[in-house]
Amino acid sequence: MKHRHLTHKELTVAAIEDILARGRMPDWVPLIMAIREDPFGEVAEKTHRLCERPLYGAPVFRRVLRMARGAQE
Repeated sequence: MKHRHLTHKELTVAAIEDILARGRMPDWVPLIMAIREDPFGEVAEKTHRLCERPLYGAPVFRRVLRMARGAQE
């Protein structure tokens, strides 16, 4: 996903927030993969915190996090 206000492709808090706020399913794939690779890592934790906000994709990513973390427990 091309972020209109970012010049990098890293999954920073700003990039994740942008994905959750205005991303579409194809844009979600890299974030889902990063969460599945490390369900308790930095990207997953950033996403978890952002999912507390009323962002469009937050309900989907709360479920992604639950599923990824459940598989690790």
